[in-house]
Amino acid sequence: MCLPGMSSGGGGGVDPAAQAEADEKKRQNLETRKERRQDVLSQTIAATQRGSGRRSLITGPGGGMGYFNRYRT
Repeated sequence: MCLPGMSSGGGGGVDPAAQAEADEKKRQNLETRKERRQDVLSQTIAATQRGSGRRSLITGPGGGMGYFNRYRT
């Protein structure tokens, strides 16, 4: 009787050279994914720290002189 997943032939092991090559390829893929993930993270942090958003007209770095000028008559 044959059960699924069991081979009736003799042996059929994995070639060590092919296994080593597959392991190396997998390691390289993981390394590439890590680098890409790190790049995306650094870009996200840079965008957050850049401060791209709305500024207050009164308390902003320009002091709101275009909006509120006490010297204007």
